[in-house]
Amino acid sequence: HPDVTVSLNLSDRVVDLAAEGFDCAVRVGDLPDSSLVSVRMADNRRLCVATPEFLKRYGTPKAPNDLMRFKCLTLSSDASQTRGWAFRVPVTSKGHEGQTHEVIHLRPSGPMDCSDGQVLHDWCLAGHGIAWRSTWEVETEINSGQLVPVLEEFAAPPNGIYAVFSQRKHLPLRLRLWIDFLKDHYGHANYWGAAA
Repeated sequence: HPDVTVSLNLSDRVVDLAAEGFDCAVRVGDLPDSSLVSVRMADNRRLCVATPEFLKRYGTPKAPNDLMRFKCLTLSSDASQTRGWAFRVPVTSKGHEGQTHEVIHLRPSGPMDCSDGQVLHDWCLAGHGIAWRSTWEVETEINSGQLVPVLEEFAAPPNGIYAVFSQRKHLPLRLRLWIDFLKDHYGHANYWGAAA
């Protein structure tokens, strides 16, 4: 639309929409309870990745708890991943036929962390450690062999990618149109590639 202007702020921190004057935000991951309205646009799957060279030098973790012995690249606490990296692990319990699973959260560490996902992605590509990334972020590098997924069998169920906005009695037309655009554009599974 010719009369629409966009001011795009790219940040891994969670902004206070009302206090900072934003109409809308896109958030990846579990949403805390709040007064914000959310519209789920797509599933977000995550997995651990590292370069082939890193794995050759340091070995490959076989189970999520093995990550505690590896150099891992994490987003700092003021960014996302506040609960840690999620994994789906088998639970053995007496009296149950078949195997059940539960989602656990681990907080691996390493010599490098940052508050910017793109920097963390670059560090991973440079072979500095194992990173837990969304599949849509690393799909191209996995397909080209630059990155190798590890612990795939323990990948947690997807969380969501959401458009969030403040609840208002009368939503401005510009915001309704923007939300419709986001849902239409990003709601298609083929947009997210491997994340679908």
